[in-house]
Amino acid sequence: MMKFRKSGFNYIVKLNKGEEVMEQLAKLCKEQNIEAGYFTAIGAASEVKLGYFDPVKKIYKSRDFVENFEITSLVGNIGRLKNNDVIIHSHINLSDKNYGLIGGHLFKCKISLVCELFVTDLGEKIVKLPDREFGLNFMDL
Repeated sequence: MMKFRKSGFNYIVKLNKGEEVMEQLAKLCKEQNIEAGYFTAIGAASEVKLGYFDPVKKIYKSRDFVENFEITSLVGNIGRLKNNDVIIHSHINLSDKNYGLIGGHLFKCKISLVCELFVTDLGEKIVKLPDREFGLNFMDL
C-alpha cells in the first residue's frame, strides 16, 4: 500500500511491490488536491508499458515489457483537464540485467521491489488542453 508524508509543498512517497505507479500517483493527486506539479523517482519494475508518439502519423506506438528492471529515471508533470480530471505526463528510463537501457512515454509501470517518489505541488492549477495539430493535451499557459 502506498505510503507518503507531506513536507511543505513536497510529498515523499513510497510504492511497494505490486503497485502501479500511474494509478497510485493519480490517486495521491486526487486525495491531496494536487492540481499542478512535477515528480521524480527511482526504484524497480517488472511490468511496463512504454510509448513513442509519432508526430507524422499523430499516434502513439506502444509496447509491453515484462522483465525485471531498475528504474534509473522516472520524471513527469501533473495537471488537470478542463473537467478537472488528473492528467499525468511521464517518461521513464529502465535498465535491464545486461545494463541495457530502454525508455519512453510511460503508460503503465508495476513495481517489483519499491519505488521512491518525490512529488512537488506547485500550489496552483495548470489546465491541459488538446493541441490542434497533434490532439495531445498540453499546458494552457
